[in-house]
Amino acid sequence: MGLLARIFGAVSRKQTNGISLDRKHLYWELSGKTDFSSLLTALIDLLPRDSVLYFEGGSPSGELLEFLNLHKIPERAHVAYGTIWPRPLVIHIPATSEVMVRLSELMCSRGCWELAIHFHVYSNRSILLEWYDAFTTQSMCLSAELPEQKVRRFAERLGMSSKRSAEK
Repeated sequence: MGLLARIFGAVSRKQTNGISLDRKHLYWELSGKTDFSSLLTALIDLLPRDSVLYFEGGSPSGELLEFLNLHKIPERAHVAYGTIWPRPLVIHIPATSEVMVRLSELMCSRGCWELAIHFHVYSNRSILLEWYDAFTTQSMCLSAELPEQKVRRFAERLGMSSKRSAEK
C-alpha cells in the first residue's frame, strides 16, 4: 500500500481488484425502486446454497451492528471494492434464509445506507448480484447464471423491471 493511502485511510490498488460481474457476457439489469427489507426477503427464493451477502460502506449501529458482527464470516472471495476513500466497512455474511429474514426485519425501520452503499452477492467466486450505489438510479445487475424464470419472479416481487443486457 502506498504511503498516501496509509496516511489518508484509502483503499489500496490491490483491494480494488477482485471478483465482479462479467459484463462482456449477458447479464440481467433490474431498474426501479425497492428497499433492503423487500430485497432480502425476495433473495431467499433466488439464491443458490452457499451464497454470501457482501455489504460495503454502510454505517450500522445498535442491534443491526450486533447482528452483523454475530453473523459475519471471513471473505470467501475478494469482491472488488467500490469505495476508495475513506476505507469502507466491509461485511460478508452467509445468505441463509434465517439470516435474510432477520436482517429484513431489522431493516424495516432503517435507511438502506445504514446497511450498505454497495451490495453484492457471490457464490463459488462468482458474482450473482452486483449493485454499486444501491437504491439510487443505478441498476441492479444479476448474473445470467441465474435461471430466467427466477430472475423474472424476483424482479416482479420487487416491482422492478428486468431486461437482458451485455456491455460491449
